[in-house]
Amino acid sequence: MPRVTLAEQQKYEFSHTLTVRATDINYAGHLGNEALLGLVHEARAHFMKALNFNTIVGGEQKVGLIIADLAVNFKAEAFAHEQITVDCQIDEMSQKSFRLFHRLRCDEKLVALVETGIVAFDYQSGRAAPLPNEFLKALQVFRNK
Repeated sequence: MPRVTLAEQQKYEFSHTLTVRATDINYAGHLGNEALLGLVHEARAHFMKALNFNTIVGGEQKVGLIIADLAVNFKAEAFAHEQITVDCQIDEMSQKSFRLFHRLRCDEKLVALVETGIVAFDYQSGRAAPLPNEFLKALQVFRNK
């Protein structure tokens, strides 16, 4: 069976550190796959907060960001109470989408690589939409710091 192969990025523009909780451990005694995705989601939320971009759609905002696809390469086990740093990098931007690359590591040990395709989504029309100007401006400000 062919495997999806992800590559580390040359740089990552944001990092967030989390602790592997006891509830993140599976029956084999290490970080479970569903818990890993929860850690990635938490890091992504902190990245968006660092951008000062609200991903919660409400009020006048009608366009949000949704996950269109996701791939994971597990590289090593992680265990309860370890500190995991999730590095994030936005790249491959188009008018309506971008790829968000994640690298999860415990100290220097590479735990996993995760890649997500993120699409701007108009909840009124139920269709993909151009990336919100607020997001593009927030990313530009963040990168120019």
